[in-house]
Parts: sequence; C-alpha cells; structure tokens
Amino acid sequence: MAPSENPRWQSTEREWAQRTETVGGQKLIGAQGKQDQESADAAPRIPRFVSRREWKAEDPAQTDTVNFWPEWGGIAIHYEGPGKELKPQHTPDNKPPHFDDCYYQVRRIQHEHMHPLPIIGGEKYWDIAYNYLVCHHGYTFVGRGLGFQPGANGSQYNNQRYYAICGLIGADDPAPPQAMLDEIKAVADWVRAYDQAGANIKGRHVKGHRDLFDTKCPGQLYPYIGKGTFD
Repeated sequence: MAPSENPRWQSTEREWAQRTETVGGQKLIGAQGKQDQESADAAPRIPRFVSRREWKAEDPAQTDTVNFWPEWGGIAIHYEGPGKELKPQHTPDNKPPHFDDCYYQVRRIQHEHMHPLPIIGGEKYWDIAYNYLVCHHGYTFVGRGLGFQPGANGSQYNNQRYYAICGLIGADDPAPPQAMLDEIKAVADWVRAYDQAGANIKGRHVKGHRDLFDTKCPGQLYPYIGKGTFD
C-alpha cells in the first residue's frame, strides 16, 4: 500500500495512528474537512488493538532512542516456538482458548523478555521484543508499537529495518485460525500505511523470521507468507 504523498497529511496520519494504538480507533478529520474524510475512509482497516494499558504492560526499562528505518526492510512474521503452546488457564482441555488466556500469554512473554531466568538464560530486553502480538481471536496486543525498533529479529541490522509481528501460536499448536491470519494482514497493512514499511524495497517485504535469521520461526505461519496472505 503506497503511503500518502501529502507531507502534511502523512505527518498527522502517523501521529493519529500512534494515538489510535493507545486510546482506540477514531477517524482523523482535520482542517481539510472532506479531503481528510476521504483519506481516512481509504485507509486500511484499523486492527483490533488491545492497548498496553488494557493488557497491563510493564513500563519499558528505558526510553527507545535507537534508529529505525522500516522503509528499507519491511515486516518480519514470528511465532512463539517450541514449548510455547497456548496452555489455557480458564478453559478445559481441548477447548478453544478463552480471551483471558491471551492476556496472560502476552504478559508472560513480556516478563520473560524483560526478566529472563538466569538458569534458562537468553537475552534481556528493555521491553517486550515484538511490535505487535496477534491472538487466536483476531486481536492485536500492542507491544513496542508503531515507530519503535523491535528486538526480536535476531540481529541489529534486522531490528533496524523490520517490524516484528508475532502470532501467538506455538510449534505444536493447531493451524492458525483465519481470525489470526486476517488480523496479521491488517497489522501489516497498518505499518505499511503509517510508517512506510518496505516502501523502498522492490519485491516482497513481508518475510518470515527464518528468512532473516537461522531459525524455524515462524513455524506453521510460514506457508502463508509464501502464499502472499499478508501482502
């Protein structure tokens, strides 16, 4: 999706998008009146955001001041990986996860990223390492959010150039539900529209983590990248 060519609109558009992730969806109607309404109506679907306040995120350990140029990279799709299958806390076995389980899962991920156990090891992050996390129900939990460099892409080079979107699915979970796939597409459209992710790259700019780093991530989400589901 091509970004707006109007510099004034592009600036206010990005600010509106960041505010939307914090307080919920609202269309931006500014001084241009009808022109702004038409631009807002043509914008991508607003993802079904769950704000950091709503999922009770821990405050970041530092203020992000690092460089981020997603227009020269794009979007990296992740999954949780082996041993990270969703274990419902509020539903019986073999039943679909309750929405409360998704909140629990995101808070667990942030805690593991910011406070890794010494016996397990792993990198310590100043916040949850993903920009966005998408659950089985088709909701997007805001991680670092729009305009912030992620920490999940495996190298500084990749983190400086790719948004990190994680599907909340483990290696042995069933195939991702359509609600998750549709929402990942909505978030990919969101960062393309409001932060020009992949704008300067010819060809496909939605990639699997495994395309950037030696890993099996994003597991069962990877075939959908090849099919162009998130393009």
